[in-house]
Amino acid sequence: MNKKIAPVSSLILMGSIAFWIVFGMEFVLDFWFGVRFPGYDWLQQSISYLGQEGSPVEAEVRIWGFIFFGLFTLFAIALYLGFRPNKWAVAAAGMIFIYGLGEGIGSGYFPINPPGTPVTISSQLHNIFSGIGDAGLILFPFVIMRIYLKKDHLNFHRYIWIMIFMGVLLAALFLIAKYFQPDNIILYFKGLWQRLYLLNYYVFLFVISIKNLRNGRPSGSSDDSQTLL
Repeated sequence: MNKKIAPVSSLILMGSIAFWIVFGMEFVLDFWFGVRFPGYDWLQQSISYLGQEGSPVEAEVRIWGFIFFGLFTLFAIALYLGFRPNKWAVAAAGMIFIYGLGEGIGSGYFPINPPGTPVTISSQLHNIFSGIGDAGLILFPFVIMRIYLKKDHLNFHRYIWIMIFMGVLLAALFLIAKYFQPDNIILYFKGLWQRLYLLNYYVFLFVISIKNLRNGRPSGSSDDSQTLL
């Protein structure tokens, strides 16, 4: 391999590993934080409850938020390096960076208020940052479809549309349960829908990390330039 390209490949590998760490640790820490939070219900309560003001794991959740952001930043850089010079490379990396910023530093640094207490500025900022981060995650697949074109990646496009449908459905179930709190056996499981929503998108990000490692930059993309690796 060309010595000038080798460092790029190493950075792509490093960024992919960074995401794999997030993927694993996100669910391991979710369980660990919940065990240390007396009375916490994974099925009914959202992930944000773990880091709420006064939580026994509030400090740990905040620390993980900064680590989360750093790891997603590395992943964003890896995607940019792998997708360039495709004109959508910056957008793809930007969506992942925004997600890491919103869900990592934003949600982690600004805890929500405990249930039954007045809404604080911190809680409002938490929801704003979280919403911005989720917007980046939800828009990311649409950018990917501009990089991996349908004519060359038909089955992959089918998978993406299924993933998007499941993501929107699970997000809707979570938001209805969160803001309307209906007395419904299905919508009661707010925590479950949120975790399945994340798992759905994280599996997709895992697939992208593997494709990015294999291809460097995808063939059949919307840019006519040759692949770098």
